Parts: sequence; C-alpha cells; structure tokens
Amino acid sequence: MHAALQLNDIIYVIFHHVNEPSLEYYEPGGNVGHAALAALARTCQAFHEPALDVLWGDLYFPHPLVYCLPYSPSNDSWCLEYRTNPLTNRDWEVLQKYVPRVRSLTFHLEAPLCRNVLKALRQSPVAQPPFPNLQRLDYRHLIPEDYHLLDIFFVPSLTDLTIEVHPASFPDVSFISPLPALCPHLTSLRLFGYESHEPLVATVSNVIMSLPHLQTLHCDQLSQAVITFVAWHSLLTELDISIPSSHVYNFSQFPHPTLPRMPPFSRIKSFGMNSVRLTTIGAFIKAVQSPPSHLRITTSHASSPEDLEEFFSILSNQWRHESLQILRVKSSLPGASIDIDTIKPLLHFSKLRELYLLTGNPIRFSDEELATMGASWPSLEVINLNNGYAQADPSMITLRGLILLVNKCPLLRSTHLAININALEGIEERPASMVAANDLQYLALADTTVEHPRAVAFIISLVFPKVKKIVAGGWRDNEGHFGKVNEYLEIFTLVQRGCWTDFVDT
Repeated sequence: MHAALQLNDIIYVIFHHVNEPSLEYYEPGGNVGHAALAALARTCQAFHEPALDVLWGDLYFPHPLVYCLPYSPSNDSWCLEYRTNPLTNRDWEVLQKYVPRVRSLTFHLEAPLCRNVLKALRQSPVAQPPFPNLQRLDYRHLIPEDYHLLDIFFVPSLTDLTIEVHPASFPDVSFISPLPALCPHLTSLRLFGYESHEPLVATVSNVIMSLPHLQTLHCDQLSQAVITFVAWHSLLTELDISIPSSHVYNFSQFPHPTLPRMPPFSRIKSFGMNSVRLTTIGAFIKAVQSPPSHLRITTSHASSPEDLEEFFSILSNQWRHESLQILRVKSSLPGASIDIDTIKPLLHFSKLRELYLLTGNPIRFSDEELATMGASWPSLEVINLNNGYAQADPSMITLRGLILLVNKCPLLRSTHLAININALEGIEERPASMVAANDLQYLALADTTVEHPRAVAFIISLVFPKVKKIVAGGWRDNEGHFGKVNEYLEIFTLVQRGCWTDFVDT
C-alpha cells in the first residue's frame, strides 16, 4: 500500500469524496457512496475505522440502525406506529459500534415511523446518551406527539439544531427549555413553524436569551427583549426572523450602556425577513441602518409593482450601494406585471452577485433593458426571474437579450428566465462574435414549443459552450419541450470538441 494511504488525514479526505450524497438514502444500496464505504471498511485494517466514521457520520434516521441489529421478527415491528421494543443488551452492543461515530442526524419523514425507535433508544440498557458525539440535528418530522422524545439528542457536543414544528396545533415546545444547559456550545439554532402564538413566542424567546454563542438564528416571531438581544449580539452573523404587522419593534434601548453605541444588526451579514406584507418589512428596514450583504425577503401577500418599487427605493436610500451582494424577494401570491422602472433603484447596487425575483408578477423587460441590468451588475453570477416560468403573453426577452446580458456579465453561471425562444431576429450570422468568453452553465427557460430546435441549439452551442442542456423553467432537471433542442445541442458540442466519430460509434 502507498505510504500516503497510511495517513488518516488523507484517507478521510478521500473517503469523504467517496461518500457522495444521494436522494435514495432510504433504500438499501440506494447510495453508491455508502456501498463503497461499506466495502472499504471490510478491505483492510487501515481503512476499517475511517470508512466506518465517514459512513456513519451523516445519518438519515432510523433505517440504517435498524438494519444493523440482529435479525428477529420484533425488529421489523420498530417501523410500526403503535409498537415499541426495548433495546436488549445484545442490541446495544451492536449499536455501540456505530452510534458514537454519528455526527449529523436528519429526520425528514412526515409519518409516525420514528416514534417507536425513539422510545426504544430512551430505554437503553445503559445510562448514557444514544448519540454522545452528535453535533448536528435536523428534525422536520412534524409529529407533535414526538417532540418530547427529542431531549435524548440534546448533548454537550451539539452545535447545530434545526427543528420544524407543526403550526396548526399550537404544539407544546417546552421540550427546548433545557437546551441552554444541555447544549452550552450551540452556535446555530433554526426553530420555525410556531409562528406568532404568544406562549410559544415566550418559550422560544427565553431559550434564545440563554444562548450566548449563537452565530446563526432562524426562527419565527420573537419578543421585544430577544429582538434587542440579537440586534446587538456580538457573534450573530446570520439571522432569519418574522416581522409582525401588529406592532413595531423598538431599538431605542441600547443593551450595553458602557460601550459605544452601534446600529442594530450591524454584525449581521445574512438577513432573512418574513412578513405578511412587503410594506411591513420596508418599515422595519428603515429602522435598521446596517446593510447586510445577503438579504432574503418573503411575504405571504402579493406585492404590487408600486410596493416593490417603494421597497427597492428604501433599500437604495438606506444602504450603501456597494454593500448588497445577494437579494432574494419572494411572494406567495402573484401580483400585477412589473417593468424596468420597478427595479430601477436596484441598478445602483453595483456589487450585486445574485438576484432572485420570485414574486410571481409577470415581468416585462426588453432585450435592451436586460442588457442595462447586466451593465449595472457586472459581477452578476445568478439571475432568477420567477424560476423561468412563462407568462400569459410571449416574453419581450429573446435569445438575443440573453446574449447581451451574458456579454455584460461574464461571471454569470446560472439563469432562470422566461424568454421568447422562437424570436431569433437580431442574432448575427456568427453568434459567437456577440459575446466574449463566459461561464454560463445552467440555463432554465420558460417551457414552450420550440419552432426551430436545430437553430436554437446551434446558437447556444456557439455562444454558451458550457451549457450541456436546457431545463424547463420551474422544473429541476426536467427538459420539458427542450428535448429536441438538447439532442442537437449534444451533437453540436461533440462536433466542436472533435468527438463526432465517438458519437457516431455509440
């Protein structure tokens, strides 16, 4: 064996690359990386411990543990809703080979499949936490009856906790009260779903006030005391909160009178704000003078073009134009169409790298206006306009407009746009001459019938050589009506690379 493969640091790096994530983690053998690590663990003594550490480091619960237990008909009943089987001494001896290796634990099931396993772990034959070295817990099980079982995962090593509760039943969230004592090193807390129910807000707020090491906080509505606490928190850099419409937060009381006064939220680099209406968030931003570099806005009501223009004007007037790098604005309901005048205040943010306008408002930009946006944001890397969904009328943007945009933004790598793919006017006979070298790789366009698939594929292969296929807007990796275009695109790409004979042979 090569000497390098006898160094654990190198082995761990290699094995982490082997352990690629998979969407089929619930199916035995569904993750090729897991299967490879299991084989490596049986290969030699040098690989055994590192392979098992990586294999069990990130666990999707509870299936892998159940599969490891000695087989008996009772083990199968662990996946039944109303039966519980305590762990035997033999079961615990088997689990001790694996559970100390678990660093990350995820629950994303919306069915009561895990309750009996949780109960069994609580009745372990030894008095110690089942996962003593757990660092991250992501629990989105949405079964209120199971919440009180989670304290078995609250261990001193835990630093990252995500819990989504079900808002409909006003659940009892008192199970989080011991967090400050049991998890003193917690740096990231994401607790959402409780919304604005006053007793729940009080419980969550009391816990947050006792977590001095927080760097990331995502939650729903908070009390005035906690808002003051997080506004001047010395370590907090990422914050997501709900802004209530019923009352206005007060930032007049500085909590550290012996120190020089700082603007609220001055240390926040990534700020997410959720509310019913955009105007509520706009009023909140007027009171927050410190600009984050990443801003995420979500509203449940539709935003009119006037509301959007006013909000973008508030951003432009309140914050330094070189500060904002990523902006995401999302509404649950669509509104009236917007044009270039609506977003004109955003053109002042010259350092903008990513823009997500997911409001559902039909967008009316021309090719020239899209080029103007690109000229204003030369560092733009991602642009997403309504996930590339088509509007009722044909888009004013054509393939020429996309070319003009990329020519202004050579770093652009991902686009979601609704364009009129059948309008090919204005594109030069040699399309590559219209754009310089660029990094565009992901192209999602409005799903529509393509009248000239060969011509479209030929143009894209010349001007965007890194694009492998076109995806239908709004659908991850679904090509929709672009199947024929993608077939031509593959051929043209192979021809340009001199691989035509390989394609013919296959």
